[in-house]
Amino acid sequence: MKRRLTIVGLGPGSEDDLTLAAVKALESGDKIILRTDRHGASSFLRQRGIDFSSLDHLYENSDSFDDLYKAMIDHIVSSLEQADLVLGLPGHPLIGEQLALYLLKDLDRSLFDIKIIPGLSQAGQTLALAMQPVEDKLIVLDSMATRQSSLNPDMDTVITGLSSPIIASDLKLKLLEVYPADHRVFISQQAKEGEVRVKDLSLEQIDRLGQYDHTTSLYMPSLELERLESFRFHHLAQITERLRSKDGCPWDRAQDHNSLKQYLIEECYEVLEAIDLEDMDKLSEELGDLLFQVMFHSQIAKERGEFNIANVITGVSQKMIQRHPHIFADTKVKDADEVLVNWEAIKKEEKGLKSQSQVLKDIPSNLPALMRAYKVQKKASNVGFDWDHVGDAIEKVKEELDELLEVYKAGPVDKVNEELGDLLFATVNICRFFDIQPELCLTTATEKFISRFTYIEQMADKPLEDMTLDEMDLLWNRAKSTL
Repeated sequence: MKRRLTIVGLGPGSEDDLTLAAVKALESGDKIILRTDRHGASSFLRQRGIDFSSLDHLYENSDSFDDLYKAMIDHIVSSLEQADLVLGLPGHPLIGEQLALYLLKDLDRSLFDIKIIPGLSQAGQTLALAMQPVEDKLIVLDSMATRQSSLNPDMDTVITGLSSPIIASDLKLKLLEVYPADHRVFISQQAKEGEVRVKDLSLEQIDRLGQYDHTTSLYMPSLELERLESFRFHHLAQITERLRSKDGCPWDRAQDHNSLKQYLIEECYEVLEAIDLEDMDKLSEELGDLLFQVMFHSQIAKERGEFNIANVITGVSQKMIQRHPHIFADTKVKDADEVLVNWEAIKKEEKGLKSQSQVLKDIPSNLPALMRAYKVQKKASNVGFDWDHVGDAIEKVKEELDELLEVYKAGPVDKVNEELGDLLFATVNICRFFDIQPELCLTTATEKFISRFTYIEQMADKPLEDMTLDEMDLLWNRAKSTL
């Protein structure tokens, strides 16, 4: 036979707030447990000679909130094994009350019948006493289950169950990551039997009250965008839309996809520079600038009815799931190389590329030349068109250099241009064998040249214009030995 668990909402804190259904359940229950004895319902039960216990003792014996909830559930299940149970929870059982949600999730319905009796919510009372109308939507959270990720300053928020200074202090630290310290908030609390009061104070003061109990609730009005301490993705979308609006920034409004191309390239290279410098603060900043470029292009497309940022996110998410069947499906891979083989095969199928030539042509022609050469060679190697050893690639460079020397002596300029291209292309092949990006390799060489040239200029005893090449070469060789 199934045991019955009746979860009763006790209201904000006064026995006057008990519903008739709640009173009937409490008076007829065989066994009654209140989450806390510090509630107006406890005096109601004593006046009627009704026996009950509470879960207050579990608070002192638990090291964390997770441990506390587990101990509560274990205690309730143990009690249910002996008799049907009425569980009294402050406020409404399903509004800002995490224990009821855990019970609904964890209890085996084949063993237990669960009945919910609603009650007046602490959130509703807090709003009423603060005389704060909710303009849009309201979030109600349990203080002990509140995470920073669950906070949304765009919406009015009520947090229930600030039952101790420790809970209030811990909550304040989480809130200050999102809200400014001087944000005006409201705290409601049962002052004495039948009387509930509300205080208007700043967020930084919420852990400085003289007394806390399970009737203590916090109401935080929503924040304007300009006052946020922490931003989320949708805030960036709002900012971008505002910049492009009729009353927005003239420069931002004047941009289009083509005019922004140079900035997108610049931001990419600034990200690479931050990585090279191993400057994580700079990397964070530059990644933000790069992200804004993505948002900017998406906003322009949205205005034209082409796509929006949600389409961008959906597209790349679907792509990642589709191209990682070893994670999101049943495909088995043995190493990273096999992952790349699968990736290329899936990509080829997605784009409807029937031949490897089409794969090569699909590589964007406006990539930096060295980068494009690298990618073309790599994709050609996927079907076996490649040297067996790096030595063969080096010999090819020598061959191309000899051909360049021949045309230099006798060939026309356009032939020199062609052979120089062949020499560069062959050099890229050597980079590929060593898994070195030629673009970065050449950047390093350029930086080294600048450093050594700087040495020459600093060590010279006269202006460079007055020096012979031999004199500069002497200093160059010294620079090579020191830099």
